[in-house]
Amino acid sequence: MTEVYKMNRIEKKRAYFTAGVVTMFVGFALFSMLFVKLASEVREQETLEFDDAVLSSIHGMSNFFLEAFMPAATDIGGVVGVVALSFIMVALFIYKNEQRRALMLAITVAGAAGINLMLKSVFERARPDLWDTLVREPGFSFPSGHAMASAALGMAIVVALWDSRWRWWALAAATLYILFVGFSRLYLGVHYPTDIFAGWLVSGAWVMAV
Repeated sequence: MTEVYKMNRIEKKRAYFTAGVVTMFVGFALFSMLFVKLASEVREQETLEFDDAVLSSIHGMSNFFLEAFMPAATDIGGVVGVVALSFIMVALFIYKNEQRRALMLAITVAGAAGINLMLKSVFERARPDLWDTLVREPGFSFPSGHAMASAALGMAIVVALWDSRWRWWALAAATLYILFVGFSRLYLGVHYPTDIFAGWLVSGAWVMAV
């Protein structure tokens, strides 16, 4: 009876592992294909009308509070914010003796940063120039570094905590974090919507690969 129970547990673990691998592979393929299609349309400038319309609509929402709040708040998805949040999460995982999760998160965030620099140099898309922005950002626009970094961090945390009791809290927090960072970049006028979408897609594929 004990042997049968052990065999059942082993079979369940194998099935769970296989399902996880298949899910990750499908996710990687889907995110990658969507990014390739989007990148092709951006290169052909087929998205400019959509990008400009969305940015103009968001710019119409401007008010005194957002003008003061967004330039500082957007940094939560920048280098300092992402590094600080990543360090805190890695330290917590190590403290909980979860080295595998800590390593996965560190590799995901660091890799996303490297991939972003590479893709920016390939596409060399200029940043939007529709109005005088509150912040000045150097470098190219596609894909958004803030969107990629925040998405990589958020999704990595969700994956790391998916088999724990914190999964839904992690999913809710990560979703709000990713959406806020993306919106802040659009409100500030330093990225097109397609830059944000591209950042999310690349990070999605990268997280699945890791």
